Amino acid sequence: MLPAIVDLTTAPANLPLIQPAAIIRVEPAWAGAWTTAGDVDGDGRAEIVQARIDERDDTHAVVAVSVYRQDGTVLWRWGNPAAGVAALHSDVPCQVHDWNRDGRPEVVVGTRTAVITLDGASGHELERFATPGPDAVDCLVFARLSGAERDDLLIKTRYQRLWAYTAAGRLLWTINEPGGQRTAHQPLVFDLDGDGRDEVLAGYELLGHDGQVRWTLDVASLSLGRGHLDCARVMRTGATPADWRLVLTCCGDQQLLCMDGAGKVIWRQTGRHFESLHLADFAGLGEGQILVDIDHTERSRAPMEVYAADGTTRVVLNTTYGRFHPVLTWGDDPTPRLVACEDRLLVSGADGRPLARFATPTPDDVAFDQSANAAEHRAMGDYHLIGQVGNLFGQGQPDLMLHSNPGGMIWLYRNPARARGSLAPGLGPNVTLY
Repeated sequence: MLPAIVDLTTAPANLPLIQPAAIIRVEPAWAGAWTTAGDVDGDGRAEIVQARIDERDDTHAVVAVSVYRQDGTVLWRWGNPAAGVAALHSDVPCQVHDWNRDGRPEVVVGTRTAVITLDGASGHELERFATPGPDAVDCLVFARLSGAERDDLLIKTRYQRLWAYTAAGRLLWTINEPGGQRTAHQPLVFDLDGDGRDEVLAGYELLGHDGQVRWTLDVASLSLGRGHLDCARVMRTGATPADWRLVLTCCGDQQLLCMDGAGKVIWRQTGRHFESLHLADFAGLGEGQILVDIDHTERSRAPMEVYAADGTTRVVLNTTYGRFHPVLTWGDDPTPRLVACEDRLLVSGADGRPLARFATPTPDDVAFDQSANAAEHRAMGDYHLIGQVGNLFGQGQPDLMLHSNPGGMIWLYRNPARARGSLAPGLGPNVTLY
């Protein structure tokens, strides 16, 4: 079966237009491209959380946070925005999560010196503990490692070292270049052995909850080791590790891997810079398909590809810039769709058809400074769009948020589904761009 090939850059102009239900324009001095959401004030709807970062030598830390209601008014602000920039090219150590288990989410950030927990409703500092160094907050990942009532926390440098802490800041373990390889951008945590504690896919190796290496990929036979793990997702769970299926993208190593939970490679695709993954049953086959973008390509030649669970190519999409491609159901149709953010399109993952276009009304006087972005991450045009999916409007359905990089504009789109869903408000605790 030949794959469907669709050029989204020439999508019809007369597609149905989806208007945002809310538009937030952020004051430039406080704008930050890292944008997440959670119901921090208990009103049943998600508030929007933005972080501004100190970006130096490919390392970054949060210097300021601003939280907005959906009408654009400020709920609270924290930090020193003048010390940071509005753009990003990686994950940022800022998450929204009910870490203290009081029934309301907090905003947790990593600075150059500390992991700080801020009260979600007021921004007042609740807790902090020191980081082991100024570069140790590449991202924040909550995990179940120690068996304590509260989640533990993983922090890391960009590519070398990983630390695990309890919520009280007690060091559980640390490891440098696990398995002799670089770490992933964001470790993937999941309970592989069913003991109630998470294993950690730290890169090309799996760690137990105690930080001990369970297995390492055979990097020599797979021609790995020049780069690092970009993204990993669980495609299938099972009774034994051999029954699991994990999908990985390998930056610098130009590979897309499917493997089991014991580290055995099932299939692989090679020769391109595969980047971020989403898994969904786009074709109604009863099994997940794999959506992945091909990064580091020229303008308007940025593919996204959909693979079947066996590695067969199903759909090839050409986009303006394919890096961000959230997946959600839209309306009353249960079939998952993908969003091509830069082209502002809702797309069928089964055959690549563009179904609708998202309007992004933007004031004429809005400008976005690109000076903080590395050359290969600069936007196609004035800025590019990042998409996130979560229950934003309190109806339990997956709504869509588009926001600009560099930061400054946010558009929220209400899912038109008639039935009320069960999603908790917000985007969840371990948001990632990978």
